[in-house]
Amino acid sequence: MKSVDKREVISSQSAEFIQQGEEGKFLKMIPDTFIIKMEDGAQGYAIRHLNRQDMLLIDTTGKGAEKGIKHLIEEGYKIKGILVTHKKALQNTYAPLKQISEDAGGAPIYSHPVNNSDRSFNVRDIIGKNDLFDNFSISVKDFPSASGETAVIHSEINEGMIFAGNSVIATPYDAEGEELKRPDSGSENKNMGLAENWRSYVREFRYFFPYKGKPRFNLSEGQQKDLIVKLGSTDNPGGVNPNL
Repeated sequence: MKSVDKREVISSQSAEFIQQGEEGKFLKMIPDTFIIKMEDGAQGYAIRHLNRQDMLLIDTTGKGAEKGIKHLIEEGYKIKGILVTHKKALQNTYAPLKQISEDAGGAPIYSHPVNNSDRSFNVRDIIGKNDLFDNFSISVKDFPSASGETAVIHSEINEGMIFAGNSVIATPYDAEGEELKRPDSGSENKNMGLAENWRSYVREFRYFFPYKGKPRFNLSEGQQKDLIVKLGSTDNPGGVNPNL
């Protein structure tokens, strides 16, 4: 089980480390948390349980993830579930969902029911109550998206981590800066709804992981508040988080 940790170095909490990493392999960024790069700039994540055997995967369905998933199984890990945060990650997959589940040792796949159009495989509701999520100290909240819904995932591990799916646009790895901003859904109502969801999102987090682009590491309390205020702001006056 140790081979998944081989790239644990001081610089692992950096965009440069991820950018230089090999596609299709899980890279350890922070304790018990890994990233895998897939095609078209997509990236998925893995959270390892404190028992150092169970794994929970997030958005690891894109082309390029197959090798990494199978390697986890070969190394003896038990994948307890695959969480898919948004419609594109659910539909643009490297294989049918049934095969992805089989590659992961028969792990169940979770998504928002609005996003699932494949009736040939039983996809579980990511928004519903799941004891499995409690085991990994995570909670899920649904956000509006350009297509379907996005499940924003929060884990209490590592002093708080957010897996934002496509509810944000992050700076590409080949660009300067580390900006995170709210995407344009193409609908004024959805844009307002997305802003409102971020305004009311009150969670402690030190790490922020998007579906594409640069993650953010070691955010201070002030940086957390500034980020939520920014994501929740609108063109109207008073676009701030009333809970801060």
